[in-house]
Amino acid sequence: MTRMAELTRRPGGPFLMLLGSLCAALLLTLPAATARASQQTEELRLLPPEQPVQESVYGSFLAGVIAERRGDYRAAADLMVHALSAEPDNAGLLMQAFMLNAAEGRIDTAYALAERLQDLGHTDVASLLVLATGALAEGRAEDARELLAQQPPSSLVELSRPVLDAWLAVAEDKGDEALESLDEVGEQAGLDPLLALHRALILDVLGRLDEAAEVAQTFLEENENYSLRLVWHLGNLLERAGMEEQAEALYQEFQARNPDNSFLAEELQQRRDDEQGALVPDAQRGFAEALFDFASLLAQEQAPIPALIHAQLALHLAPELDTARLLTGEILQFQNRREAAIAIYQSVPEDSPLAWSAQLRVAEELERLDRLEEAAETLRQLADLQPDRYEPLYRLGNLLRNQERFEEAAEVYSQALEVVGASQRQHWILYYFRAICYERSKQWEKAESDFKRALELEPDQPFVLNYLAYSWIEQHRNLEEAEEMLVRAVEREPDDGHITDSLGWLYYRLGEYQKAVEHLERAVELQPLDPVINDHLGDAYWRVNRQREAVVQWRRALSLDPEEDEIPVIERKIEEGLTDAPTPELVPEEQI
Repeated sequence: MTRMAELTRRPGGPFLMLLGSLCAALLLTLPAATARASQQTEELRLLPPEQPVQESVYGSFLAGVIAERRGDYRAAADLMVHALSAEPDNAGLLMQAFMLNAAEGRIDTAYALAERLQDLGHTDVASLLVLATGALAEGRAEDARELLAQQPPSSLVELSRPVLDAWLAVAEDKGDEALESLDEVGEQAGLDPLLALHRALILDVLGRLDEAAEVAQTFLEENENYSLRLVWHLGNLLERAGMEEQAEALYQEFQARNPDNSFLAEELQQRRDDEQGALVPDAQRGFAEALFDFASLLAQEQAPIPALIHAQLALHLAPELDTARLLTGEILQFQNRREAAIAIYQSVPEDSPLAWSAQLRVAEELERLDRLEEAAETLRQLADLQPDRYEPLYRLGNLLRNQERFEEAAEVYSQALEVVGASQRQHWILYYFRAICYERSKQWEKAESDFKRALELEPDQPFVLNYLAYSWIEQHRNLEEAEEMLVRAVEREPDDGHITDSLGWLYYRLGEYQKAVEHLERAVELQPLDPVINDHLGDAYWRVNRQREAVVQWRRALSLDPEEDEIPVIERKIEEGLTDAPTPELVPEEQI
């Protein structure tokens, strides 16, 4: 056994470590295509003549493990396939290479590796799904069903196989069998929307539009909350069934509940301009939609690699499925694969209703990469492109605020509010962030006005309550109102250390030092690495004659990188303690 074989086969080796983290992935996933493992292997044997084959591929394996651990799955996928040139029958290495290539959307390579695993008798749920998807793409629905039937049982397969089987039955013109397959799922909490959607879509593809519309209408009557995806698809069914009024009521209700979600309005406008027909015209698209649904479920369960593979499969069968592109980007963002996320978002066509959302996320990732000017320029272009939408201005304001360019940020938030016009409840955050910028740029009157306006729109918003109340505390004014506000804020966010700190600091200002200690100790438990909170607790300890503990807290605050202008203040307290007594203006008259 070679060194590489040892590493891939021994329990606890890199391959099994990967499989341990990806065990959920093997319950569903992976891509499809055409190509052969022998062709791939032959290509990869072309190494420089002076480099020993075994040493080179062993190095590729180790480099692949390192690349995978660093999140560079594209490089890891290439390196693992290269490593296979030395041991093409190593089942562990084959599976590892298969998973990585499938997750990267390398359809041809993943399919070839799945075939090789099948030849070696090492099929599993994932590789069988890849082969089934490839068979469907080639028009072999019956073969696809046989492949899925070989999947070993699991809780997720019990859900996915009936839905996928249903679409394969549609491809075979077996409509009744397709609907019976959906019945196999049975009643499971939370699955009604998925099953209702696919039942309606299958009936539509079978040419039974009236029945499809009836399923849609019944579901909508029995459920109050539904996703954009359901509204999009079921509304399309109702429209085409001649139930335009019901469809329009559905759209308006969803828009009223989600006023900032403009995707539906744009999609409807584009659909009507282009006179589009069914959103799911055939079984292959339906199969892709099902894969997308399972990708979404897996993403919600924080299983990024299986979710990513399902999304890649959906895109392979339906390249026009831009929702799968967005989901793929979201998963890549979750994995902190920023460049890859930008690339997939930029692949969304400019004329897609989802292009807007994709570009907003491009700007988000550019900011995280510290490509701040590029991010800002992207947001400015979006603002110019659709001047009636405030989202890019809101995000640009956030970007500038995070750079402490407070006056510029306040101006951008003002532009966003001009676009908004009549402010609604959800716009409280624009006033809140602009207030912070005013406060930090020493424009308190404007800041106080915006904080109050934010509270008019969202009266119990704990972060607004906290910021305004704390500002009043520092100004030694409105202390009774500040206390009432902070008590409300702590009730709503009991585990937020900064809010608890504000309440403790208020009691310190009021001279209620023991009460201050209780709240500040709790705040330090919640935010142990915050220098301000530790400093506050030190002050409170000193006032209740716990001087040694006070010095410990001040030293801790000093070690936690406080603001530069606070450093000499803390150092003086460590040397001298608190030499001043509370001044009368800090304490209400009745306590003097």
